[in-house]
Amino acid sequence: MFISLQAEKVYIMRFKVPVIIFAASLAAGVCSCNSDSVENVVLTDLGASSVEIKAFSVTSTFGTEDEDSLSFSVDLNTGRIFNADSLPVGVELKKALVSLDLPTVSKAEIVMHYDQDDKEDVVVDYLTSPSDSIDFSADKVSVRIVSANQTLRREYSVKVNVHKQKPDSLYWDRLPYNLIPGAVVGAKSSRTVLMEGTYYTLTELPAGTILATGTDLAEAASWQSGSVTLPAGALVNSFSASDNALFILDDSNKLYISADGQTWSDTGESMCHIYGGYGETLLGVKNDGGKYYHVTYPATVETEIDNGCPISGTSTITLYSTEWSENIMAAFTGGRDSEGNLSGATWGYDGSEWAKLSLEPIPALEGVSVCQYYSASTTLFKTTTTPMLYAFGGSDKNGSVNSKVYVSIDRGVHWREGDANIQLAASVPKLAAAQVIVENRTMYVPSEAETSSRAIKPITSWECPYMYLMGGYSASGTFNPNIYRGVINFLAFVPIQ
Repeated sequence: MFISLQAEKVYIMRFKVPVIIFAASLAAGVCSCNSDSVENVVLTDLGASSVEIKAFSVTSTFGTEDEDSLSFSVDLNTGRIFNADSLPVGVELKKALVSLDLPTVSKAEIVMHYDQDDKEDVVVDYLTSPSDSIDFSADKVSVRIVSANQTLRREYSVKVNVHKQKPDSLYWDRLPYNLIPGAVVGAKSSRTVLMEGTYYTLTELPAGTILATGTDLAEAASWQSGSVTLPAGALVNSFSASDNALFILDDSNKLYISADGQTWSDTGESMCHIYGGYGETLLGVKNDGGKYYHVTYPATVETEIDNGCPISGTSTITLYSTEWSENIMAAFTGGRDSEGNLSGATWGYDGSEWAKLSLEPIPALEGVSVCQYYSASTTLFKTTTTPMLYAFGGSDKNGSVNSKVYVSIDRGVHWREGDANIQLAASVPKLAAAQVIVENRTMYVPSEAETSSRAIKPITSWECPYMYLMGGYSASGTFNPNIYRGVINFLAFVPIQ
């Protein structure tokens, strides 16, 4: 009698009798029924699947919370087992219990190797001692599997990744990232705007003005620059843009317009302060006989400014969609009102009306830098991001420059001092009237990165938003010609797939 047993798709949990033993017993039983014939038991060779680790998990982790949340990937192509979402900075790797999901195998060993000459390898027989702990502080940990019919053997390397940086921290380069395009020794002021996908930077020098243009803020070396003639008395710090035009004020409040930053013409309109662009409209302030009005260019309805609303020294406008309005919202923070008082409130414009948004403002400051960015919050094995407004820098009524970072999760209605992990690094100077611009940079997965994926299209690159802090003045009035770059660490990590 001839018996053929298919071993395919046969799996065992811990302590389950291996199928090869079951097959042998069955064969013996058949032989006892017909002792006059020679009986053969044939086990089909399943190839690689017979030594495939289906899943790897740590059931008791490294003395930390959320111990059931650590997820490991098994790369069957390279024989690597790793946690793509790394453990937090400072976690000490030590002994932990391991669980393997295996097919029926004849041997499963976990080997801990130490590089010290006087320390021998430690081998744990997983089939007989599954509750033995594994020392992940060893120099190398591997899993050896031998198929049920002992014809195939495979070894997997195991690595427990630990972050070298805190995911939720705001990291700044230790040195300036670059010089502002066009800035040279002696530069007095500079301002950068974005119009129709191109950055325009005006830099005031002791003799003349430089106009630089480029499409990638992070690659200043690729920009084009040259001298430019501005209207007489033009104020570089008023340089602004709408979606389709560039603007600048002179020292008599005349508003000028340009399509390219080279040729300027008088609009015939007057503004004493520019808030910023709102689509194809420019938002600003007009002084008419000592009264101040919200005005636009092209001109629409003028409305007298409410008491307490800043008319100078405001942050650059931020634009965003909101559930509060069908229209895009424009907002600025801080500044000085018509009575000369400083404010820390955020004011918003919905396309027709201005209103004070803040119930809990930042401290009263002018020249504060504000941008839309993200915060990151981390549990043991999971980091999530939240869009937020950031505010930093700016000067108070005594001329001192603010050193704190403030954040708002509700677009300026409530502000609070940011956590310690997002405060400015010591390498970043305290500045007033600086610009902060957020721009995505394409990041690429390193070839050696442990980010293997079974997805149809594994991640090879992603967009990482960076903050670029540029220009502005120290408390002594010294102009900053440098660009400083910052990023929430988590956003620069390879995304988990």
